Amino acid sequence: MVDGQTREVKLPAAWADQPSEIKHWSSEARNDDPSVRVVHAPTASGIGDGKAFFFLFGFKRASRDDQSMLAQELAQINDDVETLCEAGYTVVVDPQSTRDDFIATVSGKRSGADGLVPAGFYWSAHGGADGSVECSDGGLIRPEDLVPESVSPELRLAIFGACYVGAYSRTWRRALGGRALVVGWGRPVTIERAVDFLEPDSTTTTDLDDLLRRWLLTDAALPVDAPQSALPAPSSAAGRIGALAERVPQIAAMLNAPWHECGSFLHIEVPLPGQHQHLVEVFLLDGVEPFSEGELLCGVEAGVGEISALVTPEMLVAGVANPGFGRVALVASETDMPRMITQSFVSYANATDQQLAAHFYQVAARADALENAIFGQGEG
Repeated sequence: MVDGQTREVKLPAAWADQPSEIKHWSSEARNDDPSVRVVHAPTASGIGDGKAFFFLFGFKRASRDDQSMLAQELAQINDDVETLCEAGYTVVVDPQSTRDDFIATVSGKRSGADGLVPAGFYWSAHGGADGSVECSDGGLIRPEDLVPESVSPELRLAIFGACYVGAYSRTWRRALGGRALVVGWGRPVTIERAVDFLEPDSTTTTDLDDLLRRWLLTDAALPVDAPQSALPAPSSAAGRIGALAERVPQIAAMLNAPWHECGSFLHIEVPLPGQHQHLVEVFLLDGVEPFSEGELLCGVEAGVGEISALVTPEMLVAGVANPGFGRVALVASETDMPRMITQSFVSYANATDQQLAAHFYQVAARADALENAIFGQGEG
């Protein structure tokens, strides 16, 4: 404002069309510090002769929390580096990896591994709900950023320590040329669960040491993607609220659980031990199975997350020795992979309020226990 009058400030038209992605100031400048990269030479000859494995970290340099997570993960990979080097691999560890680094790695043109076959990588960073992964400079990598034909045909193992990426493993596999086995988390995980994945554990079969031993210390043929069977939608999608609206307030009060209507079902936030709570969807539908055709059923479903190669059958059935309500099911999702849910069905007319409360609670508790065992319960 000048002399009591507002003056319009005109900006150059080009300023309104600025690119959103990170750009270098010049062709020689970098967004990372290459001096922090460490290259470990082979300590013996073996199956990894002439090959390289990469530990790449896309945690943001300017974030204190990200750098704390980076430090925790770096502390857990020394045994894996040693194992790979003893098998003949050159191992590159880069704490500040960018989009350009990723593309150079999978195409076999990565500095520090000149002339070596990129046999595999572990990329750890935050992941997006769309399957993208973050880089140390704040950039993103998406499957569509890659040219499948440019990816090394000898890439065998692609491990993403990033939230959500496992739910898009088929898309990433196609983007990486269609050959490499892609492994990742199907939904958000805590840093504690991510660190557990890096620690050797003789009771598991899908931790990092297991994957390296199975696919990089042998020439075993890589598994192909099984055809996707036609999975059902969650039953809540075909449900209805009906008389539940009058009966649920008493049941929710027994559970001390808030609730509200949500389209074709009711949302109930069931309190659980340890200050946890889990959301269940409650609805009515007609039975179609033998001896219950046409009977009005009360259905209960609770989400767990997308399944991925890191989820074993043992995880899904663990802790179900006690008699009770609730089963694990796989249903269709909007990603590449099926979604895990827990669910239960009971005759609506014949069930007491206490029995329905038991169904609501046990379905919620089962989903919460699975979520904690597989993903560590948190966001990532």
